[in-house]
Amino acid sequence: MPELSAFHQKYAHKNVVVIGIATDEADAVFSMLQTSPVAYPIFIQDETNSGSQLKIDNDQGVLPYTLIINRDGKVIKSFFGRINQELLEMAILPLLPQ
Repeated sequence: MPELSAFHQKYAHKNVVVIGIATDEADAVFSMLQTSPVAYPIFIQDETNSGSQLKIDNDQGVLPYTLIINRDGKVIKSFFGRINQELLEMAILPLLPQ
């Protein structure tokens, strides 16, 4: 999460946005954010209302799961497990205006 925060801050001026989606209980998420704050928004997925769950193609059930989505809402790249700034930049930089 610290790498995602740094990435979010580094590329915010180029309209790159990092959004976190937590699947834990809200109290656990708020507690974690007290000790490990991030620079990007975190949304909490409501598991009790199946109609409002985010549908993502995480067929392996691995977390963390990272999606790179372009301006048109198309998934460009996905990563299972922990990622680093180098991987993020390799995926994002070709999408940014020169």
